[in-house]
Amino acid sequence: MDEEVEYEEVEEEEEVEEYVEEEIEVEEEGEESDNGEYDDEKKKHDELLALPPHGSEVYIGGIPHDTTQEELRGFCESVGDVHEVRMMKGKNLTDSKIFAFVTFTSVDLASKAIKELNNSEFKGSKLKCSTSQAKHRLFLGNIPRSWGEEELRKAVTEVGPGVNAIQLVKDPRNISNNRGFGFLEYHNNACAEYSRQKMSDPKFKLGDNTPTVSWADSRSTNSAAATQVTKEHFYTIVKALYVKNLPKDVTQDQLKNLFDCHGQITKVVLPPAKLGQENNRIGFVHFADRSSAMKALNSTEKYELNGQTLECSLAKPQADQKAVGLSNIQNPGILPSFPPYAGYGLGGAAAYSPLATGYGASPFAQPLYYGGAPSPPGMAMMPMLLPDGQIGYIL
Repeated sequence: MDEEVEYEEVEEEEEVEEYVEEEIEVEEEGEESDNGEYDDEKKKHDELLALPPHGSEVYIGGIPHDTTQEELRGFCESVGDVHEVRMMKGKNLTDSKIFAFVTFTSVDLASKAIKELNNSEFKGSKLKCSTSQAKHRLFLGNIPRSWGEEELRKAVTEVGPGVNAIQLVKDPRNISNNRGFGFLEYHNNACAEYSRQKMSDPKFKLGDNTPTVSWADSRSTNSAAATQVTKEHFYTIVKALYVKNLPKDVTQDQLKNLFDCHGQITKVVLPPAKLGQENNRIGFVHFADRSSAMKALNSTEKYELNGQTLECSLAKPQADQKAVGLSNIQNPGILPSFPPYAGYGLGGAAAYSPLATGYGASPFAQPLYYGGAPSPPGMAMMPMLLPDGQIGYIL
């Protein structure tokens, strides 16, 4: 009886061993499949990186309609090695001229082609040759705001090759975070297009976020980047608070006493009230350092004067007034010609200057002086970022 039991136990052990062997075989097949996919992906990445870089493609216009691709390739190869020729014909088949995009093997050859082929003669026609506007930049949105450039680079390079540069737009109010979007610059159009398709897959995630991806227009991107740099510069230097909903009879001393618990105040500005808004005035409180301004702004304290709750934010010029303001400084002749009155602040002080310290008079001439009388109808004093990075005030 004991022998039968032992025999059955041995059979069970053999079945377990067979089951384990089957599991190992399945895992090995899965590993082989994963390795095969990885090898295919790497091979594809290498092929994309082997293509000519961005800037190697040129546009050629004015090509006779009966030109073949081989004829155009042979003509362009007088400059150097040609990687690809793409002939483009318009919808109207009766057009006598067509155009093409020719990709050379290097940026230098493309530049050489533009110099040598532009206005050259080809089959009785004068060609036009210029730089192609091939896209190689992507816009990426819904990026986790806590991510840095390295985290983003690691995520995007896993799905596509050729990331040459990453522009992760920083949050000007908290430079340790980003603003949730950025721009990716790739080795060439092929790398960018491949990555765009991969990141458009709903399965692709940035952390827990599903990103938005699209082509970045070079002109709007450059403009946006330049604007962003200006904004970031402004937010890192501004030390003034913009205060709204001030009562009609508010004084500079009242406003100064309300905020001086947060740090040294160098100046308080109370522009004339707008017509019909005497009970909702605005003011500006300038601190000696930015940390004091941020402390006042982030305080949980509710600021009140004469029963009115005040609203505070960092002082900043309106976008449409920055350009106008700078233009007016450079062309003072277009400013309204108001007579110079005594400035605000202590008695007899000159108009406020962004370079003045405390409440004293400024040694620098201002483009405009303000008096104690009400401002002209429809006009009010507004803050403006000057070319030297300081803040001034204009009507």
